[in-house]
Amino acid sequence: DRDLRGRVLAMNMGPETPVIQVMTRPLKTIEHDAPAFSALRLMIDENIHHLPVTEEGRIVGVVSATDLLLHQTNNPIYLRGIIERLDGPAAIGNYASEIAALAESSFQGGLGALQISQIVSSLNDALVKQLARLAEQALGPAPAPYAWIVFGSEGRMEQTLLTDQDNGLVFEGAMEEGRAYFGELSKRIVEGLIQAGFPPCPGEFMATNWCRPLSEWRQLFAQWIRLPQPQALLDAAIFFDFRAVAAGLSLESLEEIISGAKSEKRFLAHMLNGALAFRPPLGFFNRLRTENGKIDIKMTGIAPIVSLARVAALAAGSRERSTLERLSVASLSDGVIDLESMRSLSEIFPFCLRLRLRAQLAERRNHERIDNRIDSAALSSFERRQLKDALIIIKRIQEDLRAAWRLDLSS
Repeated sequence: DRDLRGRVLAMNMGPETPVIQVMTRPLKTIEHDAPAFSALRLMIDENIHHLPVTEEGRIVGVVSATDLLLHQTNNPIYLRGIIERLDGPAAIGNYASEIAALAESSFQGGLGALQISQIVSSLNDALVKQLARLAEQALGPAPAPYAWIVFGSEGRMEQTLLTDQDNGLVFEGAMEEGRAYFGELSKRIVEGLIQAGFPPCPGEFMATNWCRPLSEWRQLFAQWIRLPQPQALLDAAIFFDFRAVAAGLSLESLEEIISGAKSEKRFLAHMLNGALAFRPPLGFFNRLRTENGKIDIKMTGIAPIVSLARVAALAAGSRERSTLERLSVASLSDGVIDLESMRSLSEIFPFCLRLRLRAQLAERRNHERIDNRIDSAALSSFERRQLKDALIIIKRIQEDLRAAWRLDLSS
């Protein structure tokens, strides 16, 4: 329908026009046994509303956005369309509430926290691309190719409700004209994200401070890896989660530097020591410790797994970004995490994410400040046992790694 309107009628072409001349290509398809969630992700990423379904190379049907999501107000494809039509930052003031409503309806509909986070991250990517287009319209064409990169949970596509910004900008060359242009472009995108509901990063890991030529980024990454300093690595760890969003510049040289980190044992030891700093809240006899009845599930459950997966992927020379993919790849190599530990952490991670998202959605409904703490009293007795067992497993894996790498307990 859109092809006929946009490429035939709008272009004053006649009915005799061959279909092959106006059809959408290349054709995006999905295998018949893929989960519906994968179809939804692909449709959001490609901004399409119909997706052919294949079986053994043959098209056997088609799935539409309407098939997948009937309630348009919480439809991510519908929200993707709104983002595409934005004509200025002022038009995105309710983005945060739209994302929260989407997360709520998806969670209540049975979608997992990781799947929700991937949908949200895809929408956030689309928003950044649109803000970049608007900035270029206002400032004129970019003087050199560039890439907008995101770090942390957004880089891993594990963000749900909107959190602090972690982003940067990489551009080609080092001319002063480029620094001035991309500095202003970064400012406009960051301000647009603030208007959309992304708070500024307290640590200032934003493109307004991290807008640099590719040569400087290469130097930074090489320095972190080859001349590691413990405190610098604590601050830089999230940079190894980087993912290009709005990109016209190849970042292959950065990827190659990261892939080479597998041979830098001192660097890996420092990274692992930093990962082991995130300790589960367990006291004597593995008694679960709380603060006013609450547990910071991010710092004591999620962060330890994310950090260990990051180190394991670096040790394996992997380019994977998501935590579960990193664990999976790392388990196939003779690296940091053994197969049994990988399987345990891969089961614990979605469980912790689910507890956090459920608590955050409840805080939103009750108009409370949203944070990363879960109320122990709000857990069922089964969930409390599960959580305690999960934290004990994390602690055991950390202790085994500390002994295997001969790391100082006090460091």
